[in-house]
Amino acid sequence: MLYKQVTHDIKDIDEKGVVVAYANAYGNEDSDGDISGRGSFTKTIVENFKRIRVLKDHNSTISLGVPLEIDTKDQFGLLTKSQFNLKKEVSRDMFTDIQLYKENGLNAELSIGYGIVKRNEKDSRVIDEYKLYEYSFLTSWAANELATVQGIKNLKSPSGYIDLLVKAYDLNYSDTRLKSIETILQTLSKEPSNHSITKPSELELLTELNFIN
Repeated sequence: MLYKQVTHDIKDIDEKGVVVAYANAYGNEDSDGDISGRGSFTKTIVENFKRIRVLKDHNSTISLGVPLEIDTKDQFGLLTKSQFNLKKEVSRDMFTDIQLYKENGLNAELSIGYGIVKRNEKDSRVIDEYKLYEYSFLTSWAANELATVQGIKNLKSPSGYIDLLVKAYDLNYSDTRLKSIETILQTLSKEPSNHSITKPSELELLTELNFIN
């Protein structure tokens, strides 16, 4: 199985756990040198919709919910509408992450798990037909991505990051996540203010606490 990642604004989200977001974009060359053609998901969605999964970080053992709709006719890209299972701790935490991103003007990251059925005969970069197995909502604050994720890098300082964590603490996270956030806040509040949020010691701390993983 192959994977492709896309970073976009969340199109819509509601309190019942429904998230509308693009899982793929058409017409632009991605980091793999591929271009997704319009209509490239139509056949796979028609034939395999009931088998498509909504996962966290492409982990087949961590289902976040189910796809309600997948719009293959949208002109921009593959538009998904997903129902998160808010009774599961992992799903509720990811959904709350997405709420936090949207409320603070940050982007969420999605990625598809796919196979290539057919490439364009005239331009091999263009994929004319995919087989879609799943799409994943990604842990956007992974340590090796913290400095490059669009939006997060604009926080610029520990104080900005602390402000974001304070907002997170007021949201509907699980007790496990809230304890991690509290520990991070206590630690960062003791850190000197004259360094970047990408300082290795902070990244190591956040990774150790599993707030970003």
